[in-house]
Amino acid sequence: MINFEHTLLLGHRGARGEALENTLIGFEHAQRLKAHGLTGVEFDVQLSADGHLVVFHDDDLARMCGEQSRLDQLSVAEIQRHRQLDHQIATLASIAPVLNGFTYIELEIKTHGRTDYGKLIRALSQDLVDSPLANLPIVLTSFDVELHARLQRSKLLSHVPRGLLIRTPETLVIASNTALQLGCVQLGIHYPLLSQSVIERSHRYGLPVSAWTVNDIDTIKQLIKWQADVIITDYPRHLLLN
Repeated sequence: MINFEHTLLLGHRGARGEALENTLIGFEHAQRLKAHGLTGVEFDVQLSADGHLVVFHDDDLARMCGEQSRLDQLSVAEIQRHRQLDHQIATLASIAPVLNGFTYIELEIKTHGRTDYGKLIRALSQDLVDSPLANLPIVLTSFDVELHARLQRSKLLSHVPRGLLIRTPETLVIASNTALQLGCVQLGIHYPLLSQSVIERSHRYGLPVSAWTVNDIDTIKQLIKWQADVIITDYPRHLLLN
């Protein structure tokens, strides 16, 4: 049994190894694991053509729905006509009830070369300010330093905690300085880049470390020993109940 007493465990995209990713059924599956020690979930949002945030990882429908359409070219109504194994693609605004009770949530904001940042900031403000989601323990995460800079300047959203995501050795070298300059409160680091010294350095800067996405038990035990603050996994039930 793994001891998660001092490390938070999150289900990746809900719990993508155990239930369909980024869906209501996946978040409901994660809810059932709270009693066994699951802290919360990580999930993704994409911006639709008409300015709504949908809970989806990819910027097109090819992998999950067998369609080549890009989400930023479709309205939310058009997106929801497509099904993921008979499950409707959810909007961010609609999933607040299935996030209640989690004590920590990482919400990754997806961007790409076509992102309309003004529209994205307006959508985030609409869904995260004066709404049921506003009362949830959400940390906004992104690789996109331009988005972080805009969120830092936003009068409506600057109070929402944010985490800088890191996936390359080059960005890791300057990660702590970049995160602090952007007003981020944590680092989310691809786990193969992590070592005890990386985590210790991040902690010296006052930045907790979230490790993604880790499914190997021995690696998880090592990360806990190194005092990683958060571990994101595809298989939370397997880790907690086996």
